[in-house]
Amino acid sequence: MNWMFFMATELSDKIDVCKDLNMVWTIMGYVILAIQVVVPILLIISGMMTMAKAIMEKKEDAIKTAQNLLIKKLIAAVIAFLVISVTKIVVDLVVNNSDNHWETCIDCALHPYHGDCGFNKATIDTEGSGDSGEGAGGSGEN
Repeated sequence: MNWMFFMATELSDKIDVCKDLNMVWTIMGYVILAIQVVVPILLIISGMMTMAKAIMEKKEDAIKTAQNLLIKKLIAAVIAFLVISVTKIVVDLVVNNSDNHWETCIDCALHPYHGDCGFNKATIDTEGSGDSGEGAGGSGEN
């Protein structure tokens, strides 16, 4: 067990999980944002489709049932949106008031569209100044 702790300590000294992996945190942030937006929209659309189907049938019982279902889906959509929003607020408060260095991770996971988050372009050596003398992409001539 001690060697695992030693390896984890050595690895954590060489890699800053937040800054070196900010692309992963940014992707996770976009996934969270998509869930926060897409799930409520899908719930509302599905409830509206059920309601439209019941209206087309022109049955009073089907309309009442569809109306209740639409209300429940609207409530579920609001809850789905608010759960993620409240979680973001609580995590922001906890991370900003703590001494650990998770600010970059949390900022990229909860707000992927600003700050130091994003995708950095990889530089490709096409000049041939690498170890092999030839660039990985060749000379670019056909």
